[in-house]
Amino acid sequence: MAAVRQRSVLERLVRYFVLAFGAALVFIFVEFAIDLRPPRVHSSYQFKLAELPHDQARILRQDNLSVLVIRRSAETIAALGRDLSRLQDPESERSHQPEFASNLLRSRHPEYFVGYAIGTDLGCSLEVGASTVNERCSQARYDFAGRALQGNNNFLNLAVPEYTFSDDFKILTIRP
Repeated sequence: MAAVRQRSVLERLVRYFVLAFGAALVFIFVEFAIDLRPPRVHSSYQFKLAELPHDQARILRQDNLSVLVIRRSAETIAALGRDLSRLQDPESERSHQPEFASNLLRSRHPEYFVGYAIGTDLGCSLEVGASTVNERCSQARYDFAGRALQGNNNFLNLAVPEYTFSDDFKILTIRP
């Protein structure tokens, strides 16, 4: 009698597990098949830029998007091309960037760097240092071209979005 009751309980538990597993599969399929982005995700974002001083990084936020913008001086641009030995991926071969940013400065225009303001070590937000950008929750550091500096862990360079500037560099448009 006890064996029959145990078998009945086991069958019921297996049935619940199969139902939960099936519901999870349906949810995953629906989420993958249908774009369920939050309503505040847009096809493009526009940021109005005030005059950016040279060699200072700014983090711009709009809705759920944070981007890092750096206006670089001629001296900084020259320095970014010199000491490549302190970089983890100097050629940005393992990094995510559009074709136009597949260069040493990782940008469309040498004077400006634009990247997502999310670190690539633990995925935390960034904070701006004197000549580097640092991930808040780890030791990850990046130069003013968004390239990962040598450290204890290996991580990627900052991701570069599809972006354009207006002719006068007053409006930045990001296509996430």
